[in-house]
Amino acid sequence: MIKDKITKIMGSFLESCDIKEIITIQSGLINTTYRINTSNEHYILQKLNQTVFQNSKALLHNKIKIYHFLQKIDFPTITYLPSKEGYFYIKEDSEIWQLSKYIPSVVKDRMDSTEVALKAGCHLALFHKALLDFPINELEYTIPDFHNTLKRHSDFLEYVSRANDKRATIAKIEIEKINLFFPKIEKAAIAIQKRIIPLRVVHNDTKISNMLFDSFGNIICLIDYDTIMPGSILHDIGDALRSGTNTSTEEEINLTNVNFDSKLYNDFMKGYIDEAISFMTNDEIENIHLRLPLLLFEQACRFLGDYLNNDQYYTIYYEQQNLVRAKTQIHLLEQVCIYFKL
Repeated sequence: MIKDKITKIMGSFLESCDIKEIITIQSGLINTTYRINTSNEHYILQKLNQTVFQNSKALLHNKIKIYHFLQKIDFPTITYLPSKEGYFYIKEDSEIWQLSKYIPSVVKDRMDSTEVALKAGCHLALFHKALLDFPINELEYTIPDFHNTLKRHSDFLEYVSRANDKRATIAKIEIEKINLFFPKIEKAAIAIQKRIIPLRVVHNDTKISNMLFDSFGNIICLIDYDTIMPGSILHDIGDALRSGTNTSTEEEINLTNVNFDSKLYNDFMKGYIDEAISFMTNDEIENIHLRLPLLLFEQACRFLGDYLNNDQYYTIYYEQQNLVRAKTQIHLLEQVCIYFKL
């Protein structure tokens, strides 16, 4: 059944398509993604999660604008393919689908060497630098308050107040820890919301699994443009470090395996700052040490809030998966705050 549907969708993009294999890609937490192997080429077919991305028009507008801009300046990017009607998406039974060329690559859950960390920091800075001349006023906010840490914390408190007794009891310790950490990141969060730290064109989902590597450890490009919109470079840096400097992954159940790798952190930051120092403002530089705790705190609020809200946002495969994800963020946040003496 799924092959018939996918064959029909692929036919809206390509003149001919002899599908040999359909592989479900499960690394993403939001959209439904398939790798389509045909007799000629391989593709990535993705169905947009319209529950999460309710403003699909703005999302498609942003990602295609950015795609064309990066392509024009010859910066490494995903290659989105137009439909036969000339749009970079199709609608099928109210569903929105996009097609891009498959990029042979290695996907990492974490930065597994200092060399990779250095290259990841450098590439993210080059991505930000490449978009300095993009007219930011042409971008829309696809998800309002996406990296508004103050709002995420407020939403978290709302979920705590509405949570059923069972889940609130199970998560009691984690709830208390999040409340204790808030004063440590509040100043930086306020500076971003008040625009003391400037708005820039940012990716907003720079976890290391969104950087494609070749077999030699070089970065090919960033993928997943769904959340590109105005924001702070501190969020992009923090999100890359959040996943990249974890000695395990956010799915790790055994917290003894979850540790902050300060060497990877320092190498990533060297790679980033060496490229970005030319365009960073004094306020960005002064607050840059708070980018990782800021994102760990925010993501802990999101994972734990979703758990307390009965798992409405993130895809889960077992009942307490969002609680496990929250615990890894909190555990890392504890170590990072010690490292930075916060």
